[in-house]
This record gives sequence, C-alpha cells and structure tokens, in this order.
Amino acid sequence: MDQKVLLQDLSKSTQRDRALLHLEGGSLLRHCQRLYRLEMHRLKIGHWNGISGDQIAALRSALIDAILQMIWETVLSNPEKSGSRMPSLSLSWVALGEYGGLELAPFSAVELLLLGKSTSKTDAVPELRKIGELIKSIGFDVRLSILTPKECLQRAQSDFPFCFSLLSNRWVTGDEATFQDFFHRFKSGQFKNRLVYIYELSEFLKQQHNEYGHSVYLLESDIDRGAGGLLDYHALLKSIMLLIGSESTEKIMAEGEITPLEWKRLGEAFQHLLTVRNHLHWVAEKAQDFLAHDVAGQLANYLGYKNGRSQKSTEVFLQRTIRHRKHINMLLSRYLDQARARLRGGADPLRTSYLKLVSTPGPAQEEQTPERWMKLFHFSQTQPMVLTNQLKRSIGSNLSKWGTRDFNLLSMHDEFRAILKNKGKVGSTLRIMRDLGFMGRYLPEFGRVECLPQLDRAHKYSIDEHTLRAIEALDQLADSTDPTLHDYQRVLDQVMDPSLIYFALLLHDAGKGLAHADTTGSERLAARALHRLNYDLESREKVLFLVREHLLLGHISQRRDIDDPLIVQEVSATVETADNLNMLLLLTYADLQSMGKTARSERKHFLLWSLYFKVFDRLMFGDDLSEPEHAQVAAIQQKVLEHLGQEFDLETILRHFLFLPEKYALYTPLPEILSHLRLCERLQELPVITEWVPHPHAGYTELNLSTRDLPGRFAQIASVLAAHGISILSAQLNTRDDGIVIDTFQVSDTEGQAIVDPAYCDRVNQLLSEVITGEKTFDALVESRLHHLSSRQTSSSMIPRVRIDNDVSSQSTVIEVQTEDRLGLGYYIAKTLADLGLNILSAKLATEKNYAFDVFYVQTREGEKITSSFQMTEILERLRFKLNIA
Repeated sequence: MDQKVLLQDLSKSTQRDRALLHLEGGSLLRHCQRLYRLEMHRLKIGHWNGISGDQIAALRSALIDAILQMIWETVLSNPEKSGSRMPSLSLSWVALGEYGGLELAPFSAVELLLLGKSTSKTDAVPELRKIGELIKSIGFDVRLSILTPKECLQRAQSDFPFCFSLLSNRWVTGDEATFQDFFHRFKSGQFKNRLVYIYELSEFLKQQHNEYGHSVYLLESDIDRGAGGLLDYHALLKSIMLLIGSESTEKIMAEGEITPLEWKRLGEAFQHLLTVRNHLHWVAEKAQDFLAHDVAGQLANYLGYKNGRSQKSTEVFLQRTIRHRKHINMLLSRYLDQARARLRGGADPLRTSYLKLVSTPGPAQEEQTPERWMKLFHFSQTQPMVLTNQLKRSIGSNLSKWGTRDFNLLSMHDEFRAILKNKGKVGSTLRIMRDLGFMGRYLPEFGRVECLPQLDRAHKYSIDEHTLRAIEALDQLADSTDPTLHDYQRVLDQVMDPSLIYFALLLHDAGKGLAHADTTGSERLAARALHRLNYDLESREKVLFLVREHLLLGHISQRRDIDDPLIVQEVSATVETADNLNMLLLLTYADLQSMGKTARSERKHFLLWSLYFKVFDRLMFGDDLSEPEHAQVAAIQQKVLEHLGQEFDLETILRHFLFLPEKYALYTPLPEILSHLRLCERLQELPVITEWVPHPHAGYTELNLSTRDLPGRFAQIASVLAAHGISILSAQLNTRDDGIVIDTFQVSDTEGQAIVDPAYCDRVNQLLSEVITGEKTFDALVESRLHHLSSRQTSSSMIPRVRIDNDVSSQSTVIEVQTEDRLGLGYYIAKTLADLGLNILSAKLATEKNYAFDVFYVQTREGEKITSSFQMTEILERLRFKLNIA
C-alpha cells in the first residue's frame, strides 16, 4: 500500500459517489466519515504489519488530502449544484505543520489554512465556516484558519508557533497561484529577518522543552516536543531550508555542516521517533506523544528488540531512543550556534581578543591529540571561553582517529585527577567531555552506561545523566549560599580529598551496564579504572569503599530503626573512619539530589543526618549514648520547656520524655516534639486527635496523630487514609509506655500533591474517630474503594518480595516488603499482620515514584520476636498472596 495507490482508490470512490453527495442532505458528511474510518483501519493494520513510520504518516496525510479535494470539488467548484453561494475564485487550501510535511501521525490534529484574497474571503466567510464545521465532523481534529495573505503575514509576525507551522506548507487544492504568491512573500520576509527568526526559534524551542521534556536523557518525556524530539528535527531542517532557499539534500548538508554519517543517523533517528509516535497513538487510540515506562516494553517488542546477555529489550529500546534524540539535539544546537555567529557577523570580538590574550594554541598551531584535549579541558575550568564551538567540533569529529593507547597516558591521568580536585567546577567540565564523546573513550567504564536507562522507576534520567547531575549537586555545595546546605558544606570542608568522592560518583552505577547489574560490578569496574589511572593504594581503597557502600546510609536511614544500637554498631563497623563517613554522607546527598524531587524530601535528609550523628558519635566515643548526646538530649528538653512552659507544667513535659526512648529527643525534630506533646494532652477522653501540616512545595502533608494503642491500630488508620485516596509516603510510629500512640505520616493525594483542604481533613478526622471507636467497620468499604481504584491503575509485572529478618533488631522481627507502589499498600500489609496477631512497633514506608520499600518492626502478642519457622512461613505466604491479588 503506497500513497499513489491510496489516492487512486480514493479518487475512484469520489467519482462513483459524487452524484449522490449533497451538503444539505448530509450524505457528503456520511460518505467522508465512512471513508475516513475505513482507510484509518487499513493504516492501523499496516502499522501492525510493519509499515514504516514515515509511510504511515504520508498515507494519512494523503487520505486527508483526498477528503478535502472531494469536498472542494463537490461543494466549492460547483456552487450551483451544491447550493453553495460561495465563489471559488482565489481560494487556496494549504496544509501546514505535520500535515504540510506529510508527517501526520494517526491521531494528530490536522493544521489547515484556507487562504483567500480579501474580496473572496469576505463574501465567503459564512460558507467557509460551514465547510469548516463539516470537516470537523468527519472524525479527526482540525485546526482551521481562514485568513487573507495580509492577515496571515500579520499573524506570523506576532505568533511564532504559527510562523513555524507555515514553514511546512503544501498546497492541497484550490487556487495554486494565491498559494505560490503568498509563500514567496512569506519566505522572503523571514529571510530578510534571519537573525530575529533564529532567536525567536531558540526561545520557542526552549519553552517547548521546559514544558514537555528539558533533557534528551529523560526516560519519560514527549517524543514530539521534548528535547531531541520530532519538533527539533523539523526545526533543524526547516530552518536550513529557509535560510538557503533550497530543499536540496546536498545544500542542506553543506549549510548545516552535516557529514554524510551524521545525515544518515539523522534519517534513522527521524524514522525511529516517527514509528514510536505512531505506535503510541495507535495503542492509546488518541493523540499521545508521551513516552512512559508503561509502554516502553510493548514498544520494544513491537520494534523487534530482544533481550541480550547484559541488557533487556526495553533497555535496548530506550537507549536507542535516547541516542537518536541526543543526535538530533546535538545537530540542532550546533547549527543554531553557527547561524547566530554567522548572522552576527562572525566570531564574538570579545572572545577573539580574550583568546589572543591567553595565547592558547589553535588547531592549526599544534596537532590536536587526546593528551592536548585533556589539558584544554583542565584549562577550561578557570578559562571557559577556551573551548570554542569550533574546537568542540574538532574534538568530536577526530576522536575516532585515535586508539585506546592514546587515551592511556600518565600525563593525561594527572590532568584528569587535577580536574576532579577543582571542586565546584568538576560537573560542567565532565558534562562537556561526555557530550563530545571524549569521556566514553577516556573512561570506558563510564562510556558503557552512556544513554543507558535505569528501569527501577526511582530514576528520571539515563545512568550517565544521573551521574553527572549527582556530581553537579556536589559542585553546588562548594559555592552555595543556601543556609540549608551549611552543614553539608562544613562536612565537605573536612574531607581530606574531595576528588575521591567525585571519582566514586562517576563510577558508582557503572556496574549497571553489566550482565548482572549490582554494586560488585561497579566495584570491579572502579578497581580496573583506578589501577589504570595510577591511583595510590589508600585512594583506591577509599573509592572502592564509596562505590561498594554508596547505598548504605540511604537504605539504613530510610528502612531501618536507627534508634537500634545494633544498627548503629553495624554501620560504624562498616564505615570505620570519620573521613569515610563524611565522604559517604556527601555521596549519598549528591545521589539523592540527582534523582528528582520525588526521590528527595525533608524527611529523608533529616533521617540521613540523624544516622550520621549516631554513627559519628559511635566512631568518636564508642559508647551507646555519649556524654555529648546526653547533653544534647538535656538541651532539647530545655528548649521544649522554654516553648511550652506556659502551657504545661514541668511534670507533664518530663513525663512525656520518660515514657519514650531516651533517643526520641535526638531523632525527632523540635517542632514535632512540641506537636506531639500538645496532641497527647489534648487527647484526654477523645478517641483520636490529629494535626495536618501541609508542605505544598515538597508535595506532601505531614499528619501527626495521637490515639490509644490497641492491636491492629495502625491497620485501622491506614484503612481510613486508603478509603479517602490518601497515599502514605512514610510513617514513623511511637508508642509511649502509658499506651498513647504518637504517629507521624507523610501523605499525599492521588495526584502526588500535598493535602491542603481543611474541610477534607475534617472528614478524614471524623472517619478516623468513628473507626477507632468501633462505630464503623471500614474493611468492606475500603476493599470496595481500593478495588475501584486499582481497576484504573496500570498493572505491573513486578513480583512482590517479602523478607523476614531476626538479626537486624535486638528486640523485634523485621519484615521487609518490596513491591510496586499502590494506593492502600500500607493498609493491606498492616491488616495482614494484625490478622496474624502481630503488633507493629514501628514502620518505615519509603516510596520513590512507583516503587515501595516498606519495613515493619513487629513482635508477637507476648512482646517477643517471631522464632517459629511455621509462623514465619505463614507470614510470608499470607503477605505474598495478599499483595499479588490486591
């Protein structure tokens, strides 16, 4: 099936039925609707049978052409027969944008311009609008503009998106002379204002990227308007065509300084993205340009990618997609830079003068070698302007000329280590080296993860981009004036050699490119790189420690009871020295910052610091609770007295601390302690008392709750929250010796936003009270509510993992649950544990995107650990069963 055959079929159909078509009787509309449905069904079948993306797009464009020509010939060219009073003279139907370029995706809007001279348009406006309504009723989205040439030029001057669409123009039917005359004037005007056009285009693309996907390395973004998408492809080609006044491939390549290999890769990228976009449309049965995790696997299967030894098919597909987008974005950015410089009249005189002052040899003065490039990268940390666009292009195009040995020189390694020692300026330099392809050649352990995706949902970017963002987060600490980062800056100043943290960050995820992705793989690759780069033994051991344990502080602080002395002792034994602890804290901070807003929160940083101080104290003093900590507890108690001395008597305040573990004061923020005391005193005869504290910028609300302890209490609370569509992001449970429960939850609504409506909170409070007093049994309602919501959630192939550990805690059995996050997950787990007769002493519910890692510290009714193997097996089976069917 090709475009000519389709047009011939459509033409025959038009001739056969034209005599029966009348606008007023509606038969024209019915015929067009039937024809459009039939041919779209044929295109869908063609797509699933492997027809290329550009052919599908061209065929749909041809289908629209045929329908419009049918309407034109039936209604406009024969006004007497059709009953239309509209003159057909000087009216031209023009396809714009994707439609104009014969690149119309299955459910994309048809951008159509009806161009008419002033007199004919004025006379025909009522009829034109009637035709517009007819077209919109056929079954596809139409964006119709009815303009005169003068109106069109005025709109193009004030509306750049419309101006950009005009660049992809094509005459469909009607008066071709009007079309040719207008677009000659339009392109002449744009050519005269080329510099203005380039700047407006750059601003337009920046706005689109900010809204639909700012980086080519995003794992989820808009395939059309995100960075490196189809919009960038069109911006590159249409801009070159406009400025050279030709569509010749040879002239386009010459103007854009595009090599034959780059042109070939550009065509492959376009074909790939267009096919992906078509598939997204067909699967969604609507205009859908967002490439999400949920459909990536399906696309990989459709495109024929197979699981390899070290990569899954989905990873191969996403890596290929990122590389294609990177190539498009690179060519576009390079061309826009060249065009701006050329249109401004050559090189920037300030830059030229500056480069003469620093006397940096140019490409013609000294042979360009990897060794010299490394020196230039180092020099650019203090003199950024030395890396001109011309030099960058020279490096990128000449990399392939050099062999592996040329990148393995002792002098290069010295320069590279010097780059890493220049804290605050490391990330920007490494980013340039990565973008030019230099880093992958010099450090192949890093090169193997370039553009490689991570499918754990906690990461927004490919591994190399995630790594560079972590390094840039560490850079920001060096010069930041943000008071919230002061403590991190203080630790950074105490580190003996910060360059080791940078190197560890560079390779901490390198093992994910291996067949069995884990930290041991990253450690093995790091060891190889350290040996090749001639690091001394002590530095090697420190870097390998950081790579091996880069998850330690984050996992322990978020998933373990850091008040347990055994936990603190384990971490202390692993870390060994204060310098190691300081470096690991900074690496953990940088890693968290690079994972997006959903992966970091105030609570996570607070827990991280709490664990850090406990481990630091153990390393320094060796005691379970040092004298300085005792003094800190006393100081916190004194602050509470200062804040609440007028509200409560001394005995009430001291009793609160007496009823809780001594370290409660250390790991609980002062505002929370004050809130807890007020809640406990307000509880009195009430069944439950709550306090809702929204944090809109962080995307969660803190719910502080106090009630009386009973078996299954946590399950009751979780049931009420789940029934109202509230997601539990984390939970900290405290039970005083007098039986009063003090729980702190971080919660959000179903959209992942903070809960700020007081009336909504009051309704939740009312239901909490009714459930806790036994007035209502919510199990049935919750099950119904969750079943309704789960039917709308996408299913996951992730198998829940449940683990029971009796070694982590000295007093409790720890139950870990890893699974896809869903509404009511905490409720399902808590209810299952309560049904098994277990008491939940504390819980850590950690959520990163759609990934949940929930940890429960439990005891039997007798207050003991679970020691029966039969009971452990029953817990595992019940939890796995419940989580699989939930």
